[in-house]
Amino acid sequence: MTLSTNHGGTGAHEPHAPVVTSPDRRRLNRRSGEAGRRLAPADAWYIFAKGLSTDQLLVYAFDGIPDSVEHAVEEVLARARSCEELRLRVRLRPATVGFPCWVAGEVTHEQVVVHNGAELDWSHCLTAAGGIIEDHQLDPHRTMWRLHVFVGVHGVPGSTGGPSTVAIAQISHALADGIRAAALAGFLFGRTSGLQQVQPLHVRWSVSRTMQAIRLRHRLIEDTEQGEVPAAAAPVPALSTNLSAPGPPILHTLVRHRSQLAGPSVTVAALVAISEALSGNLREHGEDPSQLAALVPMAYPGMARAHNHSGPEFIGLHPHLGRAERAELIATEFADRRRRHHHPAFAAERAALESMPGPLLRWVGSRPKPLAVLGNTAVSSVNRGPADVHFGGCPVFLSAGYPFLTPVIGLAHGVHGLGDRVAISINTTESAIADVAGYLDRLNAALGP
Repeated sequence: MTLSTNHGGTGAHEPHAPVVTSPDRRRLNRRSGEAGRRLAPADAWYIFAKGLSTDQLLVYAFDGIPDSVEHAVEEVLARARSCEELRLRVRLRPATVGFPCWVAGEVTHEQVVVHNGAELDWSHCLTAAGGIIEDHQLDPHRTMWRLHVFVGVHGVPGSTGGPSTVAIAQISHALADGIRAAALAGFLFGRTSGLQQVQPLHVRWSVSRTMQAIRLRHRLIEDTEQGEVPAAAAPVPALSTNLSAPGPPILHTLVRHRSQLAGPSVTVAALVAISEALSGNLREHGEDPSQLAALVPMAYPGMARAHNHSGPEFIGLHPHLGRAERAELIATEFADRRRRHHHPAFAAERAALESMPGPLLRWVGSRPKPLAVLGNTAVSSVNRGPADVHFGGCPVFLSAGYPFLTPVIGLAHGVHGLGDRVAISINTTESAIADVAGYLDRLNAALGP
């Protein structure tokens, strides 16, 4: 454990879906044969994504201060040592022909950093989180996670008024998508349920497998043209929020009771509010938001074949419609995206990619994903489960997150539920959105009292 004094300075999923858990805790603890296996392409992409700050930050706020912070940290480290996934890191080995594979490592005290200070408040935590995003990304060859603990924090949204303990779990995106990261963090903080095991395909590359994927892709096109499968999202005009020039991250969080977010789901309710607030901000600064769309990570159907069992979908935000009609259309688009992803072409494509030889797979994995012109903002929504976790005996009362930015997504939103509270957060820079304070005011109003 590293102790320091810090007075400032220095992260989809099916909407409102429960964290994928198993009643058998041993599924999280037992050895699953990860070590020595090469990374799935969906996981390796985050290793190859140079220049992007993709680490997930899962913020948990606990009521009060532990009697012994050192003992609380030791409890976390002991739990981490009992979980194979939390002991993984990556290596390049000749056997995988230059493609990264999982190897087992040790959990060390250096993976927990404790910040003490008489003047710590919530703004210090956000500043520190921004510093982690900007300057302190994990080296996945050394560790896949780190915990930052802030003791005696004042002014945390939703607190009882006294000092709180804030813990930021920094988790490599190669290790977990949002749902999986929430399960891992929950385990660190005392949750007894597990998470869905990754079941790799273990298939050899073959021309026939690739040809099958190509045939099913053609069938997907035909089924889409015949109306049997919903169409993919159409391109939309780029806006100022599609610019992400270098600059310090600007992080903010708003908190609502779950009952205040009425609609088909918490995610849909948040998207309705984001549509209203963002379109108003853009119009005020001379832009046309009529085709506003959001990138929303959604879980794939079926068994998890990778640690990242989700991918980006693009949902229209329909700012020209009234709130009720907008919510209905957004919910319909989510249903259409799920129906489309059940087409066998997508599973065949992932299987063909998984079976490729190392050099070819590395070339494919290092190519940037085409996110431009399909979404104007990102919204990652994860239900992090019941408020049943703790740190040193202090109960949790809030969880938040700040999804990463890309060169073409300069404004990202996190929607994170824990118990009966939902945190709606933003990650942006001054170059991406004009008048951040004004946008926050609009978003706060759109979310309702």
